[in-house]
Amino acid sequence: MTTVVVLGAGALGSVYGAWFAEAGAEVTLVARPNHADAVNRGGLRIDDRPPVAVKAVSDPTDADDCDILLMASKAFDNADLLSGYRGSAQAAFSVQNGVRQAEPLVARFGTAAVGCVSLVGGTLGEPGHATHSFDGPTLLGDLPATAPGTAAAIAQVLPGRKLEVHDDIAPALWSKGVLAAAAMGVVGLTRLVYHRIFLLPETRNVFFDLACEGASIAAAEGVELIDGHGPFQIRSLTQESRAKAHRRLAAVGKRMEAAGETEVRVSILQSIDRGRPFEVQAVFGDLVEIADGHGLEVPTLRAVTRLLAAAMPGESGSP
Repeated sequence: MTTVVVLGAGALGSVYGAWFAEAGAEVTLVARPNHADAVNRGGLRIDDRPPVAVKAVSDPTDADDCDILLMASKAFDNADLLSGYRGSAQAAFSVQNGVRQAEPLVARFGTAAVGCVSLVGGTLGEPGHATHSFDGPTLLGDLPATAPGTAAAIAQVLPGRKLEVHDDIAPALWSKGVLAAAAMGVVGLTRLVYHRIFLLPETRNVFFDLACEGASIAAAEGVELIDGHGPFQIRSLTQESRAKAHRRLAAVGKRMEAAGETEVRVSILQSIDRGRPFEVQAVFGDLVEIADGHGLEVPTLRAVTRLLAAAMPGESGSP
């Protein structure tokens, strides 16, 4: 039997944890006490499906060695969770935001760490119950130092799910990272639901500026963005004129509105709603640091990073 440990099992970690359990794995969730208690009492519920039997603990020291470790916490909780977890892992991946999301796993697990881009959505309602809100794919790929075949081994444990194994995961990691900085930056400052930022010319302008600055950082790193999953096609967007980009983004907002997708609250807005810190450093600050290393001017990204850090000063390590 495959053993899986999910560190930081909130909404997304619970969704993946349930998938692993449904595939026959023995799963341990490391979660907040109220969520862990509810899971141990009544099982882990995803949407309206029957509860799944998994083990849940609130202290990472109570989790054992595993075949697969999934990092699903907010990035600023990495240090405490990884230092608290005393076990080993044969494979490790992260569904966190940020272009450097794999680095803590590489430092902790070495050749077992792989790169991952999760386009899955989840929200956590009452303790013990998560909603699978978006059924996008999960992209996995061995990193330069990864033991060959590790990403493929993870994918084999979840047959029937939307898992893709990429020979080079860097373009997908950077494409999601640039998109996340643009979307979360605008939403975090305006508090608007998602589709609204594409309907207003002012917010479209800032979204486009952030995306283009992010693309310039990726290019300096030698990474070419890709037109992957979803409606944005970030590579094409950042190569268009501002006028064409405005039309493309406005069309996204109108499509969402027509489809009734008018209450989408991205993760940064969910954190704000709950009065919790959000990932300023992982999503924005790391990009600014990489830009500085290349001597790039990224004024919009730098301003958004500073404003968000000031608005949510509780995050450890904010710039």
